[in-house]
Amino acid sequence: MTTMTNVQGRHGSGVEPLRAKCGWIVALGVVYVIAGLIALSSVALATVVSVFVVGIMMVIAGVADVINAFQFKTWGKFALWIVLGPLYIVAGV
Repeated sequence: MTTMTNVQGRHGSGVEPLRAKCGWIVALGVVYVIAGLIALSSVALATVVSVFVVGIMMVIAGVADVINAFQFKTWGKFALWIVLGPLYIVAGV
């Protein structure tokens, strides 16, 4: 049977770094709540911002795909990644 001391001892080491940054975690939560309320008040603005963020992520993924293509040793995978990278970039733009 597991005692409370064993549970605290096993999980205590992973919790300590979080306790040190507790204020920052709470502040980030408050920022997220405020951002959520702003998004609820202006659905059109939230849509534009989310589309913009997804576009930026697709451009970054496309650049990473092109860079990653040069690490493959077979032509099939290289061609696939070198084609998909620019497609991601175009879709992101």
